[in-house]
Amino acid sequence: MRLPAIGLLLAIALPCPALTIAYDAANPRPENHTFEMTVDLGEVEGASIDVAMPAWTPGYYKIQNHAKNVRDFTATGEAGAVLAWEMVDKQTWRVQTGGAKKISLHYRVYAHQASPTGADLTDEHSYFHASWNCMYVVGAIRTPCTIRVHPLPGWKTATGLEPAAGENTYAAPDYDILVDSPFLMGTLDVREFTAGGALHQVVIEGNPVCDRDAMTKDVEKIVNGHISSIGVPPYKRYVFLLQFPRWGGGGLEHLNSTSIVANGEELGDRGRYLKFLFVVSHEYFHLWNVKRIRPEQLGPFDYTKEVMTHNLWAHEGMTNYYAWLAMRRGGVLNRAEYLGYVQEELNGLMHRDGRKRTSPEASSWRTWYDADDGDNVEVSYYASGHILGFALDLEIRKRTAGAKSLDDAMRLAVEKTKGAGYPDDDFCAIVNEATGSDFREFFANYVAGTKELPFADEVTPFGVTYEAHVDVVESDPGFDCWGIGEDLVRITRVPEEGPGAEAGFDVNDVILSAEGKRLRAPTFWAYVHSKKPGDKITFTLFRGERMIEKTVTLQEKKRISHLLKLVEKPTEEQKKAQDAWLR
Repeated sequence: MRLPAIGLLLAIALPCPALTIAYDAANPRPENHTFEMTVDLGEVEGASIDVAMPAWTPGYYKIQNHAKNVRDFTATGEAGAVLAWEMVDKQTWRVQTGGAKKISLHYRVYAHQASPTGADLTDEHSYFHASWNCMYVVGAIRTPCTIRVHPLPGWKTATGLEPAAGENTYAAPDYDILVDSPFLMGTLDVREFTAGGALHQVVIEGNPVCDRDAMTKDVEKIVNGHISSIGVPPYKRYVFLLQFPRWGGGGLEHLNSTSIVANGEELGDRGRYLKFLFVVSHEYFHLWNVKRIRPEQLGPFDYTKEVMTHNLWAHEGMTNYYAWLAMRRGGVLNRAEYLGYVQEELNGLMHRDGRKRTSPEASSWRTWYDADDGDNVEVSYYASGHILGFALDLEIRKRTAGAKSLDDAMRLAVEKTKGAGYPDDDFCAIVNEATGSDFREFFANYVAGTKELPFADEVTPFGVTYEAHVDVVESDPGFDCWGIGEDLVRITRVPEEGPGAEAGFDVNDVILSAEGKRLRAPTFWAYVHSKKPGDKITFTLFRGERMIEKTVTLQEKKRISHLLKLVEKPTEEQKKAQDAWLR
């Protein structure tokens, strides 16, 4: 178990019970995309006080440096006295109190990034979360606070926070909860249903091309599908904040809400509609898996820097597994459709070379940075974690003759991590305790290692077949390329092992001709695939300002599809196991 430094505990975890914090997020000129922020601090102590903007947003594991959008910072004390201040690092402002017990901070924040991880203020709507708008008091993150918002005439307000005293004012028990409770204001269509004894609000902004009643019913089915797996939800009210512009996509989880942006014009297509519902299902399951079940690094948060963990494969990737599974268990998908989406993820994973050298554990750790040759070395912990969750669930069921499942491990994890995260290397221990079986070798091979999962062995007892089917055998030059207009071809990737690397091709080489004949982008691959493995092709290309020739010996390349299918006539044992799994 790795203990945080004492200084970090003092800076992040300890409350300041006397201090009062009240935020006001005004938007007097929304067409300028700028919030006018005021932070009123009471019962201030000391000669100076530090306030800071987060460098990142929980759930989105990238440094965003929200301080970059802050402008016109000022600080005043009692009777409006101007207070001196300075920036002491890239995100922290130090204000000299001059002995004042009450201080008001004023600043403006530019907000025109319409995504779940951003903030967007226009004359049509307002969306933000506190990591974008609200400075925190260093050393007082656990202090309760309030926030007032200013909806324009005719707008409604939706948030997971509960109202407090005062007009359009809401209360948060601490800064972490404030950050975890985004606001959406605008012309909102609010639908409601009850599931698991709790109220659920489906908040729709925009014009999705789908039946809203049917969509709300599908969201209800998804919620019930998850509740059937994990149990009674740990909230009284949950809010789905759904924005439907004519572009974009993505989602971000929160403690008792989620924010999702989807292209509303695409939802008339069933395939795209189901992918949207998958995002809904994924973000909803996070209320357990990452918001409650989490490594100790992921709350309380250090907002100043990257927060590293080896376990995002479990908290993001296994959330993919449960997202599709809940759509099956809730009745949105039939069993064949469900397997089709697992198959799609499996193929995406197996066609990624990075899986051979970067484990799911290492991929989780590396999420904060992207390798320049990521196509060769990276693998998505979403995809690898999904397939690991799929295999782990089946392996548990197989070892315990159906007495236990991954559901049991997740339910135990909820209980064991109440109020605190688990040490980064203890997820395997939770699985072992829940199942009564030793999964250390499984984790060593497939989580910390890059060994291939035995798909056929895992799925057969459940009335499912697995086949690695060779679709076609092609001639491979050992590089990927992309057309530039109609005439030129640019090499975009050269795997380290293969004929292209052996022949000396490089990324950004521009191919002009083959064997003295001009090549054009639309016919490039048809020409290459007209040759046989073992044939040689001499390409003329530009490398920077030089014209050079490179000769490659084509190798055989098999295009493989990984297929999962339901057995037409399962045995009684297979049917029983499948029914328990895909109920």
